[in-house]
Amino acid sequence: MKIIDIALNDLTRSFRSAFTIGMAIVAPLMLTGLIYFAFGGLSGGDVSMTAMRVGVVNADTLPADSPLDAPVGDNIRMMFFDESVESWIEARDYPDEASVRAALDKQEIGVAVIIPADLSASLLAGESEAQVTIVSDPTLTIAPAVVQDMVTMMLDGVSGGGIAIQTLMERQQASGLQPDPAQISAWVTRYTDWYRDFQRDLFHNPEKAALVLTSLSAGETESADPIQQMMGLTMAGQMIFFAFFTGAYAMMSILCEDEEGTLARLFTTPTERANILAGKFLAVVLTVILQGLVLMTAGHYAFGIAWGQPGAVALALAGQVIAASGLGVLLIAFVKTSKQGGPVLGGGLTALGMLGGLFTANIPGGMSAAFAMLANFTPQGWVLKGWKLSLAGAVPADLLLPFVVALAMGAVMFAIGAVMFKKRYS
Repeated sequence: MKIIDIALNDLTRSFRSAFTIGMAIVAPLMLTGLIYFAFGGLSGGDVSMTAMRVGVVNADTLPADSPLDAPVGDNIRMMFFDESVESWIEARDYPDEASVRAALDKQEIGVAVIIPADLSASLLAGESEAQVTIVSDPTLTIAPAVVQDMVTMMLDGVSGGGIAIQTLMERQQASGLQPDPAQISAWVTRYTDWYRDFQRDLFHNPEKAALVLTSLSAGETESADPIQQMMGLTMAGQMIFFAFFTGAYAMMSILCEDEEGTLARLFTTPTERANILAGKFLAVVLTVILQGLVLMTAGHYAFGIAWGQPGAVALALAGQVIAASGLGVLLIAFVKTSKQGGPVLGGGLTALGMLGGLFTANIPGGMSAAFAMLANFTPQGWVLKGWKLSLAGAVPADLLLPFVVALAMGAVMFAIGAVMFKKRYS
């Protein structure tokens, strides 16, 4: 009972400290929040974007005896007026280049697409002199790139169609047949319809694309939102980093009480010294548990993070608590005064956090092979492995290895630190 009383007393005192609250709760949430808002808060379900304003000048005309039913410029123009893009593109027609450039200067539009009069004639003749001109607001980055990709893909499709039709004509001639102009027109129409539908399916029905690449997570489920996944890894990295700080700084209360003389007075009471130390060790564990629960709850409601299956989350959190508490006890056991504690903990825990990959957890391939190997020798690295699996939807059995390694590391460090403290205050 005395052990629990001492633990609760230390726990209450810790959470009355503004410094403890700042380091344990506020700092990790603030750093994660900065990254969240830097990406526009996209981790929620609403990923709508501001509509791009595009001005189109279509001066293209068909040459005489053209096999096409409509100019190529019409197909380019229709991409920006198609109903499939009306939710994110606001397109307007302009009569000439001067008017569309004037609208761009007035910021009525962000991107201008200027289609020359001889575009179809040039493409049908196999020439490249005629070019579609794209002019954009210099402050924009995404919209010009999107418009350029759309126009490029359409022109690539026209070029591909020309190659396909030329190949068909050569095959017919090789067989002694003369191509029928009406047949060529039908080929062009069929190819144009197919390519337009293909482009729509590619962007709006990706499963109909010619090649579909998918990546399954550890739990054999697809990640619904890459931004949300990134926020989960970011929050996990911050939570682990500050959990180890919390474990160490909570243990520093022994040094502070020793310097203030309160620990010596506590040792004069009938309570055995082993029970006093056990109570303080328990306070460290409880502090790290509460910190983890608060941060996980805040991360779920503030950033929409799905931590994983309950059993997997429990194993990941348990590994974190044991490893953070064990390392905290071990580090403070080597420190003689509270003044030494700050630099030792700041430098040591930061270095271990970097080696464990906590600062690159949300970056794919963020660690080199050498650093990834070094992470296997740090408790932070194994705790991070557990949280990555849990966030990916893994079942509890998948977390057994990182949990067991974190448990073993934490238990060994805790035991060594406890023995050293017992000898110091015996």
